[in-house]
Amino acid sequence: MKLQRIAIQEFRQFGGQLVIDDLQPGLNLFIGPNEAGKSTIAEAVRTVFLERYKASHLKDVLPWGLASGQPSVEVIFELDGVACRLSKQFVSRQRCELRIGQAVYSEDEAEDKLAALLGFSRAARGPMKAENAGVPGLLWVQQGGTQDMRDSTGHAGQYLRDALTQLSGGREAGGEDALIAAVQRELRQLLTARTQKSTGPLAEAEQKLAALSTSRDELRQQRQQFDDNIARLAAQQQAFDDAERRRPWELHEQKAALAQQRAATVEQLERGLEGLAQSLKIGEAELALSVQQEQGALELEAAIAREREQLDAARAELAAAQSAHAQAERRVDQFEQASAEANRALELANAAVTAADLRSQVDFYRTESQRLEASIVEAGKANTAVLQAARDAAALELDDAQFKRLVALDGELTVLRARTEAAMTRIEYRLHRALSVGDRTISGTGVLRVDEEKRIGLGELGELRVIPGVSDLSARLSELTSLEAKHAQLLRALGVASVGDAQARHEQWKTLVAQQTSQARILEVHAPQGIDALRAALASTAARLQASSERLASLPDVCAAPPLDDARRNADVARDTLEAARKVLAQTAGAQSTGVAKADSLAAQLQRKEAQLNDEAFRRNRAQWQAHIVEQRVKVDALKNQRGERERELDAARLDDPVAEAKRYRASAELARNEQRERQLRIAELRSQLETMGASGLGERLAALEAQAEQATRRKDELSLRASALSLLDEVLVDERDAALAQLRAPLTERLGHYLKRIFPQSSLALGDDLMPALLDRDGRAELLDALSFGTREQLGILTRLAYADLLQASGRPTLLMLDDAAVHSDAARRDALKRALIDAAARHQIFVFTCHPELWDDLGVRQRAVEDLKLA
Repeated sequence: MKLQRIAIQEFRQFGGQLVIDDLQPGLNLFIGPNEAGKSTIAEAVRTVFLERYKASHLKDVLPWGLASGQPSVEVIFELDGVACRLSKQFVSRQRCELRIGQAVYSEDEAEDKLAALLGFSRAARGPMKAENAGVPGLLWVQQGGTQDMRDSTGHAGQYLRDALTQLSGGREAGGEDALIAAVQRELRQLLTARTQKSTGPLAEAEQKLAALSTSRDELRQQRQQFDDNIARLAAQQQAFDDAERRRPWELHEQKAALAQQRAATVEQLERGLEGLAQSLKIGEAELALSVQQEQGALELEAAIAREREQLDAARAELAAAQSAHAQAERRVDQFEQASAEANRALELANAAVTAADLRSQVDFYRTESQRLEASIVEAGKANTAVLQAARDAAALELDDAQFKRLVALDGELTVLRARTEAAMTRIEYRLHRALSVGDRTISGTGVLRVDEEKRIGLGELGELRVIPGVSDLSARLSELTSLEAKHAQLLRALGVASVGDAQARHEQWKTLVAQQTSQARILEVHAPQGIDALRAALASTAARLQASSERLASLPDVCAAPPLDDARRNADVARDTLEAARKVLAQTAGAQSTGVAKADSLAAQLQRKEAQLNDEAFRRNRAQWQAHIVEQRVKVDALKNQRGERERELDAARLDDPVAEAKRYRASAELARNEQRERQLRIAELRSQLETMGASGLGERLAALEAQAEQATRRKDELSLRASALSLLDEVLVDERDAALAQLRAPLTERLGHYLKRIFPQSSLALGDDLMPALLDRDGRAELLDALSFGTREQLGILTRLAYADLLQASGRPTLLMLDDAAVHSDAARRDALKRALIDAAARHQIFVFTCHPELWDDLGVRQRAVEDLKLA
């Protein structure tokens, strides 16, 4: 790009009009004292190219003391041999017009065209920011900013990468940094950066699994104690039954009675009376024991009746839960179908929007073709090579913004597919016969990925239902479907089948544009009036018309397409409804599982009690104690009668206390009875404990904890697998990025060496990943740029920008360098070396140098233009 004329009117300190013409294609030197207006000229050039003409903040460019002024800037320049003119008026009656050859652009279209040509982006609102300045922000150095390379190089990084990619033949690696950062962010959520220890969800899963394992072990210990108590109860019950059969206390009582008979007659009646009293007490105790045992049996029958009612209620609740789950499954199927239909409608609506855009383009290109044909009638012959190159380039041209969005979206899809693949439940199988999975059949060996609930038929054995363990898998699948729909829409909009096709087509288009530029320069020698430019424009328009027509014809029939907003809204509603139905399905599945567990537990408990009630030994014992109740009641009544008779006899003749032998036998009988009663108490205590532990749902809680522990184990294994996959992906991506960057740096390193040797012989400049100089290696010593002196950094800033300009020009980018008061901190020797570098670069670029020290720059061999003289003119 070569500026030929600059016209500035009512701009800051220029209250009138300042015209600068006869600009040279190489070096242009502007001199003047401080505040003469040098920086104002540079600012005017920056403003006309970079700032929006409607920006409200531009009131500060109003001329001093003239609040009602109308600042305006106009530049005439040459771009690839084509005459161009740009004019803007700011603050009041704002306007903008850009002419490139015969083509005219105005307002926002003109500004967007400028941004695409020069390599910068527009701020959404407000003044031009440094991060949007791109290539001009790198090459147009403001006063005092020569030594600062970091921000300007970073903001122009993408354009430099594009240029390096074209020159080196390598592949662009710019998007990999964002992908690596995304992978590392995901990895840091699971593993720490330095020690690789578990953190976040993985640490929580491990802690949860440890807590569940501890609780499960405690319940298992309680279950073991429960089983031990059952065994102790059986042993105590057997000893009790044996004692009841043998009744050893009765034998001791018989021996005591015989001893009493051998005692003195005086004591016989008294001891007989005491024996009767003791027998009466024992009979009453035995009667009470038998009554208590019968009462326990009656209570067991009542408990069985209550638990049978509870089991019936639990089975009714289970049936209701199963019905609700089946209904939820039907609703999910219905909503999945509705969501698929809504997505198809959305695709058709997007195709309708694309078709409308293409029809508008076709109409525009037809009108433009008619205008160009009328102009070409008066033109001469054209060069066939330029026409062919223009036609081929236009046929391959892609919308740059859509192309960049497509590449970025493809990167997002790669990451999301990897995350979704890692989140899916995988079932590896090796089958000897075919099985049905959902609506298809599998056999042999392979891997089945479960992204939703699937039913695996096992023939006569029944079926298995596999539910993915990741709760948010459906959300990830929905997000993946949405991104794939956007990806497909962009592919249709660009008219390509894949991202690789788009990149290949974009690279081919850039190659054809470079060929067209080269041919146009040759053509300029033979046709200085620019006739071929008109024909190239016509060929380009015709090719675009054909491409747009073909893309329009390739679209489906969109007559029945709904409005895009309605289709998007319907798709969102269908997706949200489907997600809600899936959540309800998960809830009903949980309720169904809980109902099954509860019913099974009640059935097992009822079965145990019924078995106890129907046990043959229990029924035999019950019949015995029922008969014993009748017998004991008769015996008690008889003993009461005998005691009355003996008391009357004792009144007549009191007997002494029993003899020691009778006491010994009675004591033995009492000990035998006490031991039997203690056994009975221990049996009752053990039964109470067992009933309490059984009623607490020990088996249910243990089963629930084992299920939770199994789920926590799957969750921990899933997160560990994800962390391993992310670590491997991070290593692969970093290695690939480093290799790509090494290939990209080669052309830039060569140009830096070309300029660097003029000031620092036998030295080299190392580039960082951001393509910015990082280390200066001279005389075997490496130094960081920030550690160098201000003057040295300023000199490196000038040389580096010259190398960037060579790189950008070689890749077909327009270049213009502006240096405002640069090299003011250089000594004479280094300043002479910088001058030689500028003269060398001026053979390839137009360079504007502004200085307030004309005596230091009077040996460049170019005319010095004083700003004061320009004002007077």
